[in-house]
Amino acid sequence: MHTDRNLGRLFVAAIATALLMAGWAAAAHSDHGCDGCHVPHNAGDLPGVPLWNGKETTTTFTMYSSSTLQASMEGQPTGASRLCLSCHDGANPSYVWMSDNRKFGASELTNSHPISFVYDASLVAADGALKDPSQPSTLGRTIAEDLLDASSRVQCNSCHDVHISGVGQYLLRGYDYGRETIANPDGTTTTVRHGPELCRMCHIK
Repeated sequence: MHTDRNLGRLFVAAIATALLMAGWAAAAHSDHGCDGCHVPHNAGDLPGVPLWNGKETTTTFTMYSSSTLQASMEGQPTGASRLCLSCHDGANPSYVWMSDNRKFGASELTNSHPISFVYDASLVAADGALKDPSQPSTLGRTIAEDLLDASSRVQCNSCHDVHISGVGQYLLRGYDYGRETIANPDGTTTTVRHGPELCRMCHIK
């Protein structure tokens, strides 16, 4: 009996040591591990957000717009995107801003991929160059299951994953940073710096 108890204690100690010595999945994103976003005490009171370590951003953002955009945009970021922007809105100078201008215009989202819009069959039909969200992604499930939130919206974490190890630069999901030769509609080819597998999960190219 003592032997079994000692083995159990040794097993628990080994697991704890492995966890402490293992690298954080989000090490490229935060050198503080989980507490970059979560905290066990005095967490922010945001519905549906587990132990959020921070406050919701109060910045007013200029959302993406384009004459070719078929999606119906929200007036302001919603869901997980709003949480990401609580640090990446330019109000905190220690974080990367979501703007090309490092001093001003951090609330400017017109130069980035649109966020907080519904990606559904209606959008696919209107756009003509998007895959149906019921189709498989390259991550194991469907586009809707792997990339969209519970409201079928595209958010920051549709492309950027802070929780899963193995992500590359900018925490992009399933991204290949090699070179690839792609075929152009006119029959010529172009060599690009990366293989846009992530983009092709949704976009027909």
